[in-house]
Amino acid sequence: MLKTNRHIHISLFFIFMVLCSSAFGLKEALGEHGVNAYAIHQKGVIGTGVNIGLLSAGNVRAGHIAFERSFGSAATNYDFTESGLSRSSHDTHMAGIILSVGSPTHPNQVGVAPGASLHSARFSNKQLYPSKIAQALDTLIKKSNCRVIMTGIQLPEKITTADGNSGWSKIYDYYAETYDVIFAAAAGNSSPRVTVFGDIYNGITTAGLVKNDPNALGYSKIGSASNKGPTADGRKKPDIAAPTQGLVAPTSGGDDHWSTLDANGRGLTSYAVPHTAGVAALLLEAAAKSPAQNDDKTEVIKAVIINSSDPFNAGSHITNPADSTTQWKPDSGYGKLDALRAYQTLTAGQLIQNTPSQQNKGWAYDVMGKNETHQYQIQGVKGQRLVVTIAWHRKLQKIEHKYLEEPNRFYLDLKILSPSGKMLTFETPGRNNLIKTDLLLKEDGPYTLALKNPTPAENRDYGMAFEAVGNAANDTRHE
Repeated sequence: MLKTNRHIHISLFFIFMVLCSSAFGLKEALGEHGVNAYAIHQKGVIGTGVNIGLLSAGNVRAGHIAFERSFGSAATNYDFTESGLSRSSHDTHMAGIILSVGSPTHPNQVGVAPGASLHSARFSNKQLYPSKIAQALDTLIKKSNCRVIMTGIQLPEKITTADGNSGWSKIYDYYAETYDVIFAAAAGNSSPRVTVFGDIYNGITTAGLVKNDPNALGYSKIGSASNKGPTADGRKKPDIAAPTQGLVAPTSGGDDHWSTLDANGRGLTSYAVPHTAGVAALLLEAAAKSPAQNDDKTEVIKAVIINSSDPFNAGSHITNPADSTTQWKPDSGYGKLDALRAYQTLTAGQLIQNTPSQQNKGWAYDVMGKNETHQYQIQGVKGQRLVVTIAWHRKLQKIEHKYLEEPNRFYLDLKILSPSGKMLTFETPGRNNLIKTDLLLKEDGPYTLALKNPTPAENRDYGMAFEAVGNAANDTRHE
């Protein structure tokens, strides 16, 4: 479990009062018309005790007023290029979307996880070496205890193919699985398809969401610059989408300088991925406060976030149970990030194998042996739509400077059985290391989720999230 390692003195009352005043920018993007992160702040969860790493070509303006805390700055800078620190507006923007507590001139611009700390690592100076990535990750993860890592650069297709097999992507997947770290990657910009690092298996890839109508509230389309999936090897990336247009964030020009980002609504994904990293930090704090074990595992956090994504049909949060919610789309993945819905799923409680559950949402985590099957029972109601996501990691072995994949890749199959034992759906992942599916329930009673490991892999863990949508008195996702 993640433990808080220092007390962060931020006034929750101040943050709440800021959110109640009228403004756009971050307030709209993180409010009920955006990713709904402020609803979690009102529950006293702001990312306290969570360390986030940012790997990019520059550094953050750590002295910006939006990063000031009682102990100093919430941002710390590192250089791994041997060229020195280099303050960057781009990286200050990314940090601000997460950390900002606003300022006297911009009191409404509060970030996704203002209680978190951010460690900004400059690891590229026009060239990017795998050894520098490993050095930076060793520092951020092993020494600075970062549980979330996000990246501020992409590698274009002319340099490497985004098929998950480049040395750069394998490094990320290795560290994610080995050290149980959440990697938030951007889909990338202005390329025909997702670029490195958006092709990683063991992370969450985010697309850039913009306004359909600049004068209306909400975000309901993907920007033209946001790279589309699938990856070069046919996997379903991006996973989710988050707002980029019109965000107001700190910039590096001065200690109280601010910029309006992506004003033209191109969907620049560097400004989408901090939403995902910030929401992961909120969920990690929620897990740290919970008595449950394993709710902070990266596979659980990933499954919960993706299962809770909003398909934003017609720009609406409300999903008709008669409509499928899990259709993956090349531009937006499984839909818009919904922080409150993810929080509600994570805090609803854990499913236990072979134990009937009355919950209408929740999560599971376990470890599997070869050819093993795990079963979970969920009480369903006729007319509900059952949504299920399962996530697991690909495993890599590090030998000297190479990262080698296991010869027989671990994966899971999913069967859902009706109360009478009839198989309703069978899902197998292909090359993906994630399954998301849903079905309309046609009778009341206990439904069985059967997860099978058909491989010889031993001691492999997975996370699962589920929600029964609609026709339930306790469906409170927007409280």
